[in-house]
Amino acid sequence: MSHPAGKIALFLSMPDKWEISGFYALCITLFLMPFPRTFSLWAMGAFLFFGTILWIQKFKEVFSCFRKNLLIIAPPLVYFLLYLTHFLIGDRLWMYVEDKLMFLVVPVLGLPVFISCYLRRNRRQLLLSLVLGITIICVYQFSRAFLESLRITDGTLSFEPFVSPGVSRFMWDQLSGFEHPSYLAIKTLWVITLLFLTRDIMGFRWYQSLILTALLSVFIFFLAAKTELLLLGLLVTYFLFRSLKKGSSKLMPFLIAPLLLAGFIWAFTRNARVQEKLNEIKKRQTEGMVNWKDMDPRTRSWFYSFQLIRENPILGTGLNARNILAEEYRKGGYTVDAELRLNAHNQYLETQMTLGLPGTLILLWMLFNPLIFRRQTWKPVLIIPFMLIICVSMITESILVRQWGIMFYVMFYCLLLLPEEADSE
Repeated sequence: MSHPAGKIALFLSMPDKWEISGFYALCITLFLMPFPRTFSLWAMGAFLFFGTILWIQKFKEVFSCFRKNLLIIAPPLVYFLLYLTHFLIGDRLWMYVEDKLMFLVVPVLGLPVFISCYLRRNRRQLLLSLVLGITIICVYQFSRAFLESLRITDGTLSFEPFVSPGVSRFMWDQLSGFEHPSYLAIKTLWVITLLFLTRDIMGFRWYQSLILTALLSVFIFFLAAKTELLLLGLLVTYFLFRSLKKGSSKLMPFLIAPLLLAGFIWAFTRNARVQEKLNEIKKRQTEGMVNWKDMDPRTRSWFYSFQLIRENPILGTGLNARNILAEEYRKGGYTVDAELRLNAHNQYLETQMTLGLPGTLILLWMLFNPLIFRRQTWKPVLIIPFMLIICVSMITESILVRQWGIMFYVMFYCLLLLPEEADSE
């Protein structure tokens, strides 16, 4: 009888048409991630279909890998199961659980593709898929805004970037027609990280990475997602510090990094959206109207989320939390927020408010897991920047409430942690 480890090694070393098809479906999913949401969902459906075929075809080998990687796969599965439990014992509205299904199907059905040696050998194509998708969206949005700004009047060519007074075609809401600017900025930040830390895998020369980084940094600046702008400054400063540290001069990184960070802070305060918010806060301070609840829709969401958490600290309010939160807005006189049914705009508060203490503990487990398994991953240097982007962005966005955020997080959670199985052969 052959040894189980031998069967797994044979499975990993012999890609078939289903494994190859699953890999390219995954590439297309990553490429389409910044495009309209339905595009990537169709591609992801194909990816999961091919993964299911591999489960049926090579059940014993895949199940052995599943058991071996259970500690990696478990957190997103348990997070989904907690949602499912609330669904079964509470309001049985599938709309509360439907998008969370990705926590289950992506790690499980996608497992045969994630652990395949074909994926390991073609990581370059996988990474380039996301880089190309984000770059195309960036170039398209800037080109569209530029061309729409050109006007010919009486034979004279003019440049009119404003749609209406104070509304530029290069503003965040005009450049993010396909998805929310914060989520687009998060993905763009991740691409910049890949350009710095996987340049050897993708085959970019240093100047190519630098040009793309500059273009995408400008894109993030115009998207004006404040949290991601701050993250951009921190990450690029860290990457350059890391690069300069390898040079001959030991002192250079400590001279350049603070200057670069100061430059990013200066640019951050010059962003139109940031300036508008800073001016509003200054005005409120001078008028003695400082009330953090009214500073921003986010701070208002945080305020009312805290109130609901205080009322239900252990088990949370359940899957109907968003409707309950909307009712709190209505009671406070914020009818627009109530009609929009704004979420908590903070994933930590969102999870605690909805699922209570068990949900928060599982969320923290899911966030710390990549750090726990960092040394075993195929590219350990990617883990900390990825978790920094996710954990900080979760302070101002409920990332795991929207399909945009869930797909991005779960896909790269699996891609960063699971493929190392193939490297152990």
